[in-house]
Amino acid sequence: MTVVPPDGRGAPIIIDGRALTHPTAAGRGIGRWVTTLVRSLHAVGEVPVVLTDGSAGAREWQRTLPDVDARPLDRSSVRSLLAEASSEAPWFVATQMMLHPVALDPIPSSVNEAGLPVAAVMYDVIPQRYPSRYLVSPAARRQSELRGALARTVDLMLAISQFAALTARHELSLGSIPIVDIGSAVEPAFRVAPGVARVRPGEVVVVGGADERKNIPRLLRAWERIPAAVRAPRRLVVVAGVDRATHLRWNHEVVHLGLGESVTLAGGVPEAELIAMLQRAELSVFPSTEEGFGLPVVEAAACGCPVICARGSSLDQVAGDPALQFDPYDVTAMAGAIESALVDDAHRSRLSASARRIAETWTPPALGSRVVAALRGEYRPMCARPVRLLERRVAVGAETIERARAIATGLDEPVHTLFVAGEGLAGEENGLGSAESTLRPVGMLGRDAAPDEFDRVVLDERADAGSMTGRRRLVVEGA
Repeated sequence: MTVVPPDGRGAPIIIDGRALTHPTAAGRGIGRWVTTLVRSLHAVGEVPVVLTDGSAGAREWQRTLPDVDARPLDRSSVRSLLAEASSEAPWFVATQMMLHPVALDPIPSSVNEAGLPVAAVMYDVIPQRYPSRYLVSPAARRQSELRGALARTVDLMLAISQFAALTARHELSLGSIPIVDIGSAVEPAFRVAPGVARVRPGEVVVVGGADERKNIPRLLRAWERIPAAVRAPRRLVVVAGVDRATHLRWNHEVVHLGLGESVTLAGGVPEAELIAMLQRAELSVFPSTEEGFGLPVVEAAACGCPVICARGSSLDQVAGDPALQFDPYDVTAMAGAIESALVDDAHRSRLSASARRIAETWTPPALGSRVVAALRGEYRPMCARPVRLLERRVAVGAETIERARAIATGLDEPVHTLFVAGEGLAGEENGLGSAESTLRPVGMLGRDAAPDEFDRVVLDERADAGSMTGRRRLVVEGA
């Protein structure tokens, strides 16, 4: 089936936008990246459809991007997209595959049922590469196994760097699933501010985090090795929202090294404040030992700030110039790279030129073009298959099977599923007159029963509220 926009581009690209309101992804990381993805598609003339958590999620998207076509992720939205179609299915871009904790339905029930082709975004497989650090608990290992199994079901993988593509194929055993390097992009808010003077000597800004790979303790030791005459008139500002224990550990390192007023542990700061820092900073340093992409390098460059970063992982591709890079495990080499960037004017000129090139490379139009080329180009025929129209699906929930059947009998359309309490499940046949129904535990409502699995859920108003655990996630009505 092909949904044909007015300009004849073909089926719209459907984006899973739930990361914008996800409890751990919203406002950072993957939540921000998904916003950038949608903005990038708009930049190349696409009109993606964003499916998100109900009406509240759609409103949040419209506050973030006023022109976005945001709809609740439910059967009605998927059905309406298919109803406009003719011969080719729209792509569904799964953005939550690598979230932690992993979502229960990174590929929604309605998308699977309709047979839409699925392209999943691959950010990184760092936990799988270092299991002794990140997958210590049984729960973490199970989540990792689940991500791998889910990843092996998609039609296409969209990796945010060459490094993410290569490591994902190996760590997740992706076999012949095609993987395309789409890169990433910087948000337009990160830009050079006319009239803002870059202060020299001034601040050296580092964007980091509590994770060991962010390499902040080595950076502090490198700062201590820079000659006092170079360090004294400057200030190292570490921007990282970290837990209290990490902050105390870093502060102890600062005191132990005698760095005193030359280091500020700024914690997490609002985006506008970070942008202002980068626009006036003398230098930005990104010492991370491994990244799926390394967006802070591009954000600093887009603000016109000379930037240096670690060598290795995706940062080789992002930086694109070995002169910007240093060995992140060698404290002396890191100190030398920082010192040169601060005092060698010829080297600073090269860093500034490289920053301009980086900012011009990783833009929303470039990202949008790469995504469209992947989804509308050579991989389109590989996943072509018949699309199944979604039938309406109704469920009834009650404490007993007799009460559920009584409610179902009084409805004006067939009932697909009966949700009943545990005792009502024992020894019952999955039948409701001439219309067969599936019998499931009522505790699954709003948990294992995904919000887009049903068009309508009718709950018994007489039932004990405690037996209807989890119903808030579903659009329900009483009976």
